[in-house]
Amino acid sequence: MTFKERIDKYKKKSIGAKISDIIFIIFVAAMLTSSGRMAIGGFVNRIKAMIIAPSVNSEKNIIQLSETDYNWELQNINGKSINFSDYEGKVIFLNFWATWCPPCVGEMPEIQKLYNLYKNNNGIKFLLVTNEPISKAREFIKKREYDFPVFSSVISTPAVFKSSVIPTTFIISKKGEILVNETGATNWSGKTTTELIEKLLNKNNN
Repeated sequence: MTFKERIDKYKKKSIGAKISDIIFIIFVAAMLTSSGRMAIGGFVNRIKAMIIAPSVNSEKNIIQLSETDYNWELQNINGKSINFSDYEGKVIFLNFWATWCPPCVGEMPEIQKLYNLYKNNNGIKFLLVTNEPISKAREFIKKREYDFPVFSSVISTPAVFKSSVIPTTFIISKKGEILVNETGATNWSGKTTTELIEKLLNKNNN
């Protein structure tokens, strides 16, 4: 088939088919750059984070934190040091993330929505922890206008929280029970999470 014949054949394609071809070309071009791959990955995981609800651990799979697990020094984006033990007796939303991680970026709008619901409630604390330089994390969240609390580890992360996958998110009860241990982009502002948090906030430590 000659080049002219190929052109004539393409002209006969439907508008829908031509649009599909254009989208495919844009997709391929975007995948050739790191920023393009990040944007596409973020978009795909944003959709996942709007759909996938977290799983709550069954009673037999609940892990109890020890005093050693609570002894964990962190630093916030303003350079202030805190200890994880400062939040013992609170409900804790703990998320491990990185600026280069598409699933992390994809679920952040849902985390921000959840934070907006509870940021004035002293019974729950949010900690989003990264191993990247805190200056990089600060620039990232400022650019995207997030205001949830971001930290970096000053010492090694307790073994109970270590994971080979990010994002990894934990929801911890006032009694130090890990009730949620979720990996991947997740719908954190949905009914499953809010009902669990409400239940934990209304439950005393006894």
